[in-house]
Formats: sequence, C-alpha cells, structure tokens
Amino acid sequence: MPNHDRPSKAHPAGLIELTRVQPFEAEVIAARLRASGIDATVGVDSVYESVSFAEGVGVFVSADDAARARALLEDGGDGEGGGDGGDGGGGGDG
Repeated sequence: MPNHDRPSKAHPAGLIELTRVQPFEAEVIAARLRASGIDATVGVDSVYESVSFAEGVGVFVSADDAARARALLEDGGDGEGGGDGGDGGGGGDG
C-alpha cells in the first residue's frame, strides 16, 4: 500500500516524490501513471538505499503533474472514471 502520509520531497529538475513503496509496487504505480499520460520515474535517493530497499523506492513525477498523479493514486482507478468505489463483489442478495 502506498505511503501517502509521507511528505513529498522536492528533487532536482522539478521532480516530486509522489510515494515510496517496495520496488515492484513502485514499477506498477509508475506504469499506471504513464498509461494516464503522466511522466513518472522510479528511483532511489542514494546508493545505500538501492542496496537494501528498507525504506522502499520513490516514485517521482513533475511538480506540474503531482496533483493529478496523487488524485489518480487515491482513486485507485485507471483515470477514466466510472468506478463505483465498491470492492468488486457480485452484490447479490442472499
């Protein structure tokens, strides 16, 4: 689960750390953002973090895209709307 409570950090070239999660999840999030037209990268702050991933890895977006990217992650959808916010269950009555 992404850590949305962690404050965003500004990075060089106007990049903002959107979230910090384990490497596989970071790649999934970045792919979802890219599919929605948001340029996203996955990276680490230092060589030492890349060795252990104890703190996870960061997903970075431009400052201009940060609000839209956060909204996409909070929605949990594909950015196309139409989600019902449900758990995907059948909804049958017993």
